[in-house]
Amino acid sequence: MRKESELIGLPVISKKNGSKIATIKELIYSKKKYRVIGFLVNERNFFRDAEVIQFNNIYSIGKDALVIENESIIEKCSSLPEISKLINEKKIIEQEILTEDGESLGHVKDILIDDNNGKIIGFILTDGIFQDLKEGRNVLPYTPEILFGENSIIISNEVKNTFYRYKEDYKKILELL
Repeated sequence: MRKESELIGLPVISKKNGSKIATIKELIYSKKKYRVIGFLVNERNFFRDAEVIQFNNIYSIGKDALVIENESIIEKCSSLPEISKLINEKKIIEQEILTEDGESLGHVKDILIDDNNGKIIGFILTDGIFQDLKEGRNVLPYTPEILFGENSIIISNEVKNTFYRYKEDYKKILELL
């Protein structure tokens, strides 16, 4: 299990020759598949297309680097319509978590990911710096009932009640990282 913030900035290393060929700039999520489907390694500009590595083309994710077989694994974003569309979607980080009753549980500060398959495990929440220092950050485990809205993430009252019931237990997940 890894945090998104631990993956951003990792070097991408070629297993074939050991050279650094890129750096992870951003994770690309499919909110419908509830997983990371790729990594942005070069952003789009006037002179070049964005470049990505699809999650299923990764050899391994280590503590200090992401390893791929060779440089040919890096693909032009324009040749991958699904990923191209997802790059332009609103990001999950900083979105507010709201219950269906309109209660805010905080904002997404980081995302917990299973680095073996890319699945979203949960969200690390912040209630602001003072609350974070006083009580620590909360973890909201991912459940299929979570709805990714345009400007916020909506959870059911049932998910909210489970969150409050096991809030202290969920915080212990952060101690494992």
